[in-house]
Amino acid sequence: MTATAIFDLDRTITREATWTRFLIFVNWRRPTFWLFLLRIMAQGAAHKLGIVSRDSVKVLSLRTLSHLTHAEAQSAAAAFISKEVKSGLRPGALEAIAWHADRGDRLIIATASVDLVADELARALGFHEVIASRLDWSGPSAPLLSGANCYGHEKLLRIEAHGISRSGFAYSDHVSDLPMLLNSDFPVAVNPSSGLRKAAQKLHITIADFNTVEIGFLSDKVTVSA
Repeated sequence: MTATAIFDLDRTITREATWTRFLIFVNWRRPTFWLFLLRIMAQGAAHKLGIVSRDSVKVLSLRTLSHLTHAEAQSAAAAFISKEVKSGLRPGALEAIAWHADRGDRLIIATASVDLVADELARALGFHEVIASRLDWSGPSAPLLSGANCYGHEKLLRIEAHGISRSGFAYSDHVSDLPMLLNSDFPVAVNPSSGLRKAAQKLHITIADFNTVEIGFLSDKVTVSA
């Protein structure tokens, strides 16, 4: 039977987080960007200290796209993802995605990354749907975050709003995705952060190294249903 397979994006499919690298990709020739990047980093530090919200960091960083039209940003995202697909993906993730595709599974990316980047990666890798942080380009300058950042429990709420009460498979590298993982018949902790590794060991969640191409652990799960 086929299933729904949900993949986080950053450091699950990709080796590294995409958002800051995408911002550098589109802004590296702009001298003012590097000064503004320091402000973004300071906002990120304030978030870790609990002073500001995670959403505020992304909202601030979106201001670095004010010089681009939506079409220009989409073109830049396509170029960025083209490079990412060539050298920035975990080989084990590609094998797992191919395994699910061969079974005819419903492939979904669920990520805190913005749709601008996530949609391009989904098209490149053959995913059917994307659940991501959405951007609103209707304003006169920089895009705005449309709704909450698709992170942590918010991600699970978005998945459920997408009509998925429970997934067959779920993959993530970070403990913030534990709600999504526990709402799956077969959760996989991919090259997990220390927090997720501890939780996975305690909860008997499968731990996988997607820097290799060893996905034999999936072969006996073919009866998992959506």
